[in-house]
Amino acid sequence: MNMFHIPDVDLLEQIYVSTTVRLAPNDAESATITFNTGVAQGSITSPPLFNIFINALLRMLTATGQNQGISHGFQIGKNQADSSQVADHGYHQVNSIGLIDDISIFAESPEGLQTLLDVVQEFATKCGMEINLEKTLFLVIDRKRKRSESMPAPDLRINGARLKSSKHQ
Repeated sequence: MNMFHIPDVDLLEQIYVSTTVRLAPNDAESATITFNTGVAQGSITSPPLFNIFINALLRMLTATGQNQGISHGFQIGKNQADSSQVADHGYHQVNSIGLIDDISIFAESPEGLQTLLDVVQEFATKCGMEINLEKTLFLVIDRKRKRSESMPAPDLRINGARLKSSKHQ
């Protein structure tokens, strides 16, 4: 969070430094667990802290998309048909959405998507976050059927591991 200049991070660090929990506080045999990363499960502060954290990733994806022209043709704003509208007028291209700990990333090309996946990997590495590759899939949507059924799926990777395709019916 320091990386994104979020205020009062020092207060949060002091709250979480050397934080421990016991599953059965009055049980002498209960193990004490020390938090090294993440947020306390069940704590009232955990959801907003995670939202701040994951929003930083979404902002990085948006900035990368804007800087490198990676989008999927969808924009937020009043005039969806006019792609000449830019962020200065309250309109901008969208390349990712997130809800809690799930993120969807969109791109018009496999190369653009790989660039965004590289941003996710860089963010995860810097923040000590692990990506569950079993739950990380990609989906090719081809409205105009430009992609042939016989074409191989794109070779998309995170940290060198090839992602699996989710079949679109």
